[in-house]
Amino acid sequence: MRTMRKLFFATAALLMASFTVSAQEDSPVSVTANLQNNHLWRGLTVTDQPVIQVLTTFNLDTNKHWTAGLWGSSSLSTSSDGTQYKEINYYVQYQQKSFSLGLWDLFNTRGHEDGDFDVWNYDDKNTGHLLDLRAAYTFPESFPLRLEADMLLYGAGDAEIDADGDVNQRYSTYVELSYPLYRGEMYSIKGFAGSAFNLDGDTHLYGNGKHKFDVVNLGLTISRTFTVCGRKFPVYATTLWNPSIKSARMQIGVTLF
Repeated sequence: MRTMRKLFFATAALLMASFTVSAQEDSPVSVTANLQNNHLWRGLTVTDQPVIQVLTTFNLDTNKHWTAGLWGSSSLSTSSDGTQYKEINYYVQYQQKSFSLGLWDLFNTRGHEDGDFDVWNYDDKNTGHLLDLRAAYTFPESFPLRLEADMLLYGAGDAEIDADGDVNQRYSTYVELSYPLYRGEMYSIKGFAGSAFNLDGDTHLYGNGKHKFDVVNLGLTISRTFTVCGRKFPVYATTLWNPSIKSARMQIGVTLF
């Protein structure tokens, strides 16, 4: 019941904000907020609790090639271990037409009490941060295949520590292909397939911890936009499977503004 109350009040607050915030095309700052029943990332279930996610983007040049921003997410209830998922990420990105290259600093407190992770701690043996290099390219409209490749460059969450205490980064890499299978007036369908491998060490972050290469993310996303009181609200539903860890999830979300 407490979770439902939190979900109701959070939704109401964001809906009120969506009706009062008006974006300007020439504004150097933009804000987007989503409400989802869970948070899925590269085939992994970060949390099964309902979440609020907010992205703030700053345009660094007049052509909007360079951007920087903050992405934050928080669950609306605690997990079974008594902790509450919270995440804050910082990024800088360059985009030229259909190509983008970005560097993200990910900080996730999942499975930890407040204070367990120091947000200013970047020690390679126990930091809660991951540095994530992301690149993406979308082919021309005649064949709009999107290719994404992401590599973890640094962070204790993607490291192996040997008997001598030396830290070995695995450089876990995630590669995804996605393609719009159907685009109509009422809804659209996108299919995606992602695999993962490591450049060093014995395994990677996204699988069952037994292999150097795995298929980790297969699924479909159906999107549709609803109009309420003259405002449009994109709604999306995703079903995914991670064959490596033998898991499956469904997600439904709405972009509030």
